[in-house]
Amino acid sequence: ARSGTAATATAMQLGLPVGRCYPLRFAAWAALVVGCVGHGAMSFPRPRNSLDGALAPWSSWSYPCDESHAGLDCALGFCEDGKDCQGSCPISAHSGAKNALNASNGQACYWFSNGCTVGCDACDGTQNHVGHGNQRFLYRGMSAAQLRAKNLTTADPWSPVPGEMVLDPTSTKGLAITPNCEARKGAPVPTVCDPRLRTVNSQAECGGAEDIYFYSPWRAPGAAPVIDPCGSAGGRFVGQGIGGAGAQFQNSSLAAQGDRGSGLPPMAPQAYWQAGASVEVGWTVAANHGGGYAYRLARADEPLSEAGF
Repeated sequence: ARSGTAATATAMQLGLPVGRCYPLRFAAWAALVVGCVGHGAMSFPRPRNSLDGALAPWSSWSYPCDESHAGLDCALGFCEDGKDCQGSCPISAHSGAKNALNASNGQACYWFSNGCTVGCDACDGTQNHVGHGNQRFLYRGMSAAQLRAKNLTTADPWSPVPGEMVLDPTSTKGLAITPNCEARKGAPVPTVCDPRLRTVNSQAECGGAEDIYFYSPWRAPGAAPVIDPCGSAGGRFVGQGIGGAGAQFQNSSLAAQGDRGSGLPPMAPQAYWQAGASVEVGWTVAANHGGGYAYRLARADEPLSEAGF
């Protein structure tokens, strides 16, 4: 239950990436079989929350490993303790080398709002989805280990045939899917049920006992609360400290856990766009919570707020 980062621009001049991004993953089926968390960020134009990308250790990180980059300086993965986070939010190096990545986007993918579900008036900064957390997916009834052992592949990893990817029944006992609060009367309810708009667990009956992402923000875009319209560092409130499953941030001289994205200093314009034109943007994602994303604009000369977006 996470809402991603947002940013601002005037109608004519882009100063930041736009919109609220809901985590989405385009990944091979082998990665989808196992559990994962969701983090995404704009990569082009460069976002305001990439400000630590010019600092060490992010400035010295590169993938794949080579003579100059080894160990943590080329390792990919989330930093659950808020340390050595340089390989958590990689983006394309645009170097022409296949699969080359760098960390020039800093920790942009760690600015989000955690513990936010449809039907609640506020985020709690902690809970991802009440009632689930350790569920596992099977592909044609097989676990990740079984798939690797048989060296099985699929022709279309982006869109598995309905029914091929299902929850492991041994991991769904006692599920009770609820929002993170006692929903008030008349509160918004999830509206996105079309399997084509649901990127994980799309075979589950909408609102059914196994629809573990039912109250996630993407299931009713704009209806879930946020901690900040531009996310908070580590997705939590000041004083909550490091959280689990990706709710962390490595403090630097420029930002610290719990800082609000709307308070980050403005950047110089990263691109200039003509009103009404079609433009190219870049967005990267590290993992999936079964969501999607949207781009929105807000004026750069006004305070950043949900209403502005």
